[in-house]
Amino acid sequence: MNIKNLLFIFFLLCPFLGQSQYLSQYFDGADTLEWNSVFIEIDTSSSNVWQIGMPSKTLFSSALSIPNAILTDTLNFYPLNNNSSFSFYLPTEDFGWGILAIQWMQKIDLESGMDGGIIEFSNDSGMSWANAFNNPFVYSFYGFDEANADTLVSGDLAFSGTDTIWRDIWLCFDVSWLNWGDNLSIRYRLQSDSVESNSEGWMIDNMMVHPTFVHTMNEVDQAEYMTINPNPTTGKIEINTRKNADYHIIESIQLINSNGESVKEYGVSPTKFTIDIGDQANGVYILKVKTNLQYEFFKVILQK
Repeated sequence: MNIKNLLFIFFLLCPFLGQSQYLSQYFDGADTLEWNSVFIEIDTSSSNVWQIGMPSKTLFSSALSIPNAILTDTLNFYPLNNNSSFSFYLPTEDFGWGILAIQWMQKIDLESGMDGGIIEFSNDSGMSWANAFNNPFVYSFYGFDEANADTLVSGDLAFSGTDTIWRDIWLCFDVSWLNWGDNLSIRYRLQSDSVESNSEGWMIDNMMVHPTFVHTMNEVDQAEYMTINPNPTTGKIEINTRKNADYHIIESIQLINSNGESVKEYGVSPTKFTIDIGDQANGVYILKVKTNLQYEFFKVILQK
């Protein structure tokens, strides 16, 4: 990249740098600088297995950044019937607008389909938690091997199986939507069943939180302000609104049937959002989407 292009990117990002935070946690000692740290809170129950320390197992033999990582026990296999977690809290108003990326490196060794590592988020101060896998309020969640995303016997979607390659995981949220709720909390939860697996669990290192203005999934800027697909649909419809560095949300979504009746409604949503209309009868509908900038109308054909 030449100097001219670098200067262009610098000036493009300048308006955001003053209001954006870059936080990190490498688990290698106390870091009390509030302005640049991810502060981890480990579950304090007696059954908790999460520890910060030097990994000393067969598969989990070393942290990515020497010497420490956070993992489900630095020495032992994870136990039966376990449900323990750690979490952290993010003041989302400090991140301006755009896409907020929560990034970490991980390895897993969990009994496939039976035990798992569940990622959850809350925007109501921890009163309720939602699974991040296949959640329409998550902008994107990627970096893991799809073979290690499994539905457990409990019905929870989770990381499962064995993957001993350090994976660069990204969990991204639309900050404009988040600012309508309370601040964002992220929770990493181990869930194991009653069958002994002699597995090493879950290890995480090099955690970062930062805004991402040039998204790492190499998204193509769309010409239209808003698109929907697929159409015709069997039920699920993905709504994609052109990215905007300013405050930008979907304020309302309305599905209108051929009689002019509103049969399904959604409130404030991210600008990349998926709805499911599969509970409606086959036919032609109008989808009305209102952002804080304009209205869009689409004719939708439902064919189940």
